[in-house]
Amino acid sequence: MDKYEVLISPVAQSDLLGIFEYLATLVPEEAAQYFDRFMKDSDMLRTEPVNCPLSKDSQLRLRGYRVLTIEDYLFFFIIRGSYVEIRRILHANRQYDRLT
Repeated sequence: MDKYEVLISPVAQSDLLGIFEYLATLVPEEAAQYFDRFMKDSDMLRTEPVNCPLSKDSQLRLRGYRVLTIEDYLFFFIIRGSYVEIRRILHANRQYDRLT
């Protein structure tokens, strides 16, 4: 049973679209598989978001950001009551000290 409703911010939606456009140029036959994996693995946010660690970055941690890692991507999210809001989705090698 779902405890949380998952919302994806417009910026995170844009991040996700950019990731898949990029993956489609590199490995078109695998882009759909990545998408399926992202959707399947991120579905755990509906039931167990607190199992994801708080961000290692101290400023993000203070703001309540948690991180779900899927493949080489970091899903930054916050929990607000019965909602989980995915705020950004970034490659693990990307600089992310200024999330909004």
